[in-house]
Amino acid sequence: TVVMTSELMADLGSLFDARVPLGWTNDASGQEISWLMPSLGGWFTGLTERQAMLNNWLENGRAVMKAYWLTGFTNAQGFLTGMRQEVTRQHKKDQWALDDVISHTEVLAYDMERIRDVPDEGQNIWGLFAEGGRWSRPDNRLEESEPKKLYVSMPAIYVTATTARDLKAMGLNYGPFGPYNSAVYKYPKRNDRYLIFRLLLRTEQHPFHWKLRGVCLVAQCE
Repeated sequence: TVVMTSELMADLGSLFDARVPLGWTNDASGQEISWLMPSLGGWFTGLTERQAMLNNWLENGRAVMKAYWLTGFTNAQGFLTGMRQEVTRQHKKDQWALDDVISHTEVLAYDMERIRDVPDEGQNIWGLFAEGGRWSRPDNRLEESEPKKLYVSMPAIYVTATTARDLKAMGLNYGPFGPYNSAVYKYPKRNDRYLIFRLLLRTEQHPFHWKLRGVCLVAQCE
């Protein structure tokens, strides 16, 4: 016998309206345990795509994971923290400490399908979208968004860890005014709760130009 509680009634109502039931995305305390989607169809599509990526990783190992779909992780911050820990261990002979390392990113010139090899350290990620601007692949820099295009897909991005001293020694060219320090959010709703990490983007404009435009990257645009 199934007792029809108010929670079950609410979930059935959500299914009837093609919305994701609250019990599928939040636990009893209200904590998020799943990704948030406005429609039931989108939620199931995300479920199958996440299962495919994680099962491929589990069954075939890291040798086949040339790039990771960042949106597919419920806790993307944990994945990036684990990457920094791994890179720190690889540089044990250099006496790197986890508290001293910072994230370093490089926007690649191509999509994840063209990635051939697994990097020796760090990871390649994909699935991010630019909001408020667009990434010019031929010029490898941030530029104005095109009319009526709110979100523009980003190429694959190489993410690793380094120290501030080593990053300075690389002598990277981010443009005449320095890089734009862009936030990467889990959802278009911008707050500290959904902030994943930050990355530096090359630009010919002053970073304040993009700050006033509210440029950021999001892992999900629905």
